[in-house]
Order: sequence, then structure tokens, then C-alpha cells
Amino acid sequence: MKKPRIIKIFGYMYELNKRNLKVYRVPKRIPKVDPIVENSIHWVGHATTVINMYGKVFLTDPVEGNLGHLKRLVNPSIDLTDISLDYILISHGHMDHLNYKVLSRLNKKTPIIVPKGIKNMLRFRGFKNIHTLSAGQIYRDKAITITAVEANHVGRRYPGLGFGDSNSYIIQHRDKKVLFAGDTAFTDIYKGLTLNAAIMPVGCYKPDEFTKMHCTPKESYQMFKMMDSGIMVPIHYKTYILAQDEDEETEKTLKAIDDKKIKIIDVGGTVKI
Repeated sequence: MKKPRIIKIFGYMYELNKRNLKVYRVPKRIPKVDPIVENSIHWVGHATTVINMYGKVFLTDPVEGNLGHLKRLVNPSIDLTDISLDYILISHGHMDHLNYKVLSRLNKKTPIIVPKGIKNMLRFRGFKNIHTLSAGQIYRDKAITITAVEANHVGRRYPGLGFGDSNSYIIQHRDKKVLFAGDTAFTDIYKGLTLNAAIMPVGCYKPDEFTKMHCTPKESYQMFKMMDSGIMVPIHYKTYILAQDEDEETEKTLKAIDDKKIKIIDVGGTVKI
């Protein structure tokens, strides 16, 4: 006999909160801090990355602290206000990807690329250069293009309210091209893309119902293999406890795939592209 959905939800929330309560007694880990260099991807934690292409700096989904009562496990590798940013990209409205407190500390004149439903809140907070992209639309600025791709993920911040769009982004500058997938369940939307690097989510996939919104590590790799991409950089783990999967299990799965194109790094690591 199947458990009623409400019972399953309460059971999940109990386990989630129990795991998070345990880590409150443990100090946050101090990350390694690899330098951010030209033509590289630096992982600040969770879905926050700093992408450098020929000196142009792109910041994705900036989040730094706790998520309400959910404790961050490792400190951010860098203070985002110390970076000279050229572009900010937001994939969707969930609190682990869109953090207004962090954004309020950044330069409000920086071009910020967002999906539908977020522009007004950013304008209210003082941002001056907001660009809303739906799937297939392109932002252009001289030698730079940022193309929105539809992620398989419902991205509205609150259930039943506002737009549910979630974007992945193809970022191109000169001959370098990087996919920032953001958050996505399994999809073939990236099939055939030619890239230097694909930044792919690998966490938040248990219990099984979560795979409707988030890919497993194996599914993330399957999507990567559909592309013609130089490397895969796994993210969206090792930073928070948001589901029932364990970071150690996720990393073990990625290592077992045994593909040198998968660049497994810790928070604070930098990968050349």
C-alpha cells in the first residue's frame, strides 16, 4: 500500500531537518581557494561560479550564506564584492539560486540576465541593467553572446505564484563557449551543443520524486555525453543539505564513471577552459 503523499512529505521534511540540525554543531568548512585566472571556471559553492573568458567575468546564481534554517556547510571561497564583475546570470527563482541579500551587495549597474518573473524585484532593489531572456532568446554585447536554453525545472520561488521559468545559459566570448545548466532534471535539450565546458548540476536527487526536478549524477553525465563538450564541471552539491542524497555518494558515482573529462573539484577549485 502506497503512503499518502502528505505522509511522505512530512517524512522527508523530518529527515531533512534532522540532518541539518546535526551539522549546526559542526563549524563550517574552510574551502581551498584556487586563483581565478583567464579562461577558467571557479566554483564558489552550490551553483555559484565565476567564469572568466579572456578577462570578462560572469557570475552565476550568487548565494553565500545559510538558506533560512538550512546551514551552509562550507564558507564561500571568495567575497563576491571583491570581484570586478561584467555580467550576472540568474537561472531561476529558488532561494538556493536567487539570493536578494547577496545581490544587494553587488554593483547595481552590472548587466544581470534573468528569466521571466524576476525583473521587477531586481528593479525594486536598485538594479539598472536587467535583461529578461526566455528560451531561445539571446543577449548580445559586442563579442559576447548569452543564449537562454529551457531547463527541465519549475523555477517559481513560491508554489503556484508567478512564472516557473528556469534557464540554462550558453555563454560565448570569442572562441570560448560554456554551458551553465543551472538546475535541471534529465532532458535532451542540450543535445548537439559544441562547447568548451559544461557546468552541470549533480545533487538534490533523492528521494526518487526529486528526479522530476533534478538530475542524478549519472543523468547529468548522460546529458554531458549528448554534447560535444571538452569538460564537465559538476556543481550543486557539497554546499547544503537540501535532499536525502549524500555528497560522498554523489562523488563516488562520478568517479566510478571514470571519464577524465569530468573535472571533480571541491568548493574553491578552479578549472581551466
